[in-house]
Amino acid sequence: MNPTTPTTPAKAPAPASPATPVSPVSRDDLEARRRLEAALLARRRPPAPASAVPAQTAAAAGETRFRASLAQEGMWESLRGGFGSTPPLLLGALRLRGPLDVPALDAAWQDVVSRHDQLRATLHRTGDRLDLVIAPALRLPVTLTALDHADYDRFTREQVDLPVDLAKGPLARLHLLRLADDDHLAFLLMHHIIGDGRSVEVLVRDLSACYLARTTGTPADLPDLPVRYGDHAAGHRARMTGPRGAEVARYWRERLDGAEPAVLPTDRRPESEPGSPLGGFLEKELPADVFDALRELARRARTTFHTLGLVAFQTLLARESGQRDISVRVPVSYRDGTEVRDLIADFSNDVVVRTDLSGDPAFGDLITQVHERSARDFAHHDLPAHLLEDHLPVPGLLGRLFHVQFTAERDLEAPVRFAGLTLEQEMPADPYVSRPLSLRLRHDDRRARVLVTYALDRFSPERIARLADAYTGLIREMAAHPEHPALG
Repeated sequence: MNPTTPTTPAKAPAPASPATPVSPVSRDDLEARRRLEAALLARRRPPAPASAVPAQTAAAAGETRFRASLAQEGMWESLRGGFGSTPPLLLGALRLRGPLDVPALDAAWQDVVSRHDQLRATLHRTGDRLDLVIAPALRLPVTLTALDHADYDRFTREQVDLPVDLAKGPLARLHLLRLADDDHLAFLLMHHIIGDGRSVEVLVRDLSACYLARTTGTPADLPDLPVRYGDHAAGHRARMTGPRGAEVARYWRERLDGAEPAVLPTDRRPESEPGSPLGGFLEKELPADVFDALRELARRARTTFHTLGLVAFQTLLARESGQRDISVRVPVSYRDGTEVRDLIADFSNDVVVRTDLSGDPAFGDLITQVHERSARDFAHHDLPAHLLEDHLPVPGLLGRLFHVQFTAERDLEAPVRFAGLTLEQEMPADPYVSRPLSLRLRHDDRRARVLVTYALDRFSPERIARLADAYTGLIREMAAHPEHPALG
């Protein structure tokens, strides 16, 4: 469920309203499709009716209540008075081509909801305390909707605009969009207060395993969950309210002393004026020779694509603006223990990677600087921004430094053959942005892509295209000549 370029589907049925479930595929259709499946799927059990069941409110008896995490408290406070125009939502989608067993997918989704506390969570405030309340059981509907692929962006916009009540839930929704009889999109929407990027990967893995189990009558092959998120939240709170929290605050107070926001190369509205949250998106694949050169540079420099991509991005900002002290927001996950690796929950935080480009450094020197300093930054990631702000000498500094973001992530291999289906990631286009400029470098072992999201009232699409081209050219130059001055 990561960004990819949408592909053109076969002729789909006429679109229906996204809010209106359509009739599921018939039992006869499913039986005919089963004959085309692999030998493993020949053992599947007869499906149950493919009807969506409305969510049911769990009884108070059996509820689990624990104090929300520090990060959830910070997000709750930021959302007081409403979500505004940039709701903190995680979006993802899988293109499913082949004979899909809709009842099995619905049952697999219920299995995932039962497995993960946060999918059954709501948040309630009593006095000064914010609690997570976990329902002992909850059935969430998988709504089946006919949709033409041309209406995908409209559907996404409508879903993002629907309000999410944190006190009532649900905080995650799964929609099945039927593009054709053998072509579907599984569309996921999850509130950021209960999940992060890794959570989406966990959800896809667990949903796939449960779907295979449902279609073959075998147990789902999933790891045990040794801890609950509430246990982690309590332990993290204890660390951050003790000596560790003071140590992290002291580190960032010194690290960000004198830092200034990166000057962005906008060509529309000045940044000093209030703006619109509507965003644009550009995706550009790195040429194969540039990807190969970047991979070889990572090997020689004994570093990561993340470091190299960040060096190139900060160098690009410096070249465009003339600024030499460049600070960039970098999201980081604090799944520090293997026991929380497989939980659906929000373990994300944000750090600032500040790089000194004064003195006309060579690319190689910048790579060493960013590699070493970002490692120290990531080792001090665990104090949430809303608590760190109180320790910084300049009010609102983090918010201003967070206006430009970089991430680098591995892509899941796609498309993938699974349970008689071909799975391919197809990211919905989020109509909103929460900051003026974000750049992502996504890669696997065969290719890399540059993905840029930007505020439409600050950047024209033409300006972003030129910046993406300049970024690609800069990576090519850095990989071929690490000894060259980075600023040209």
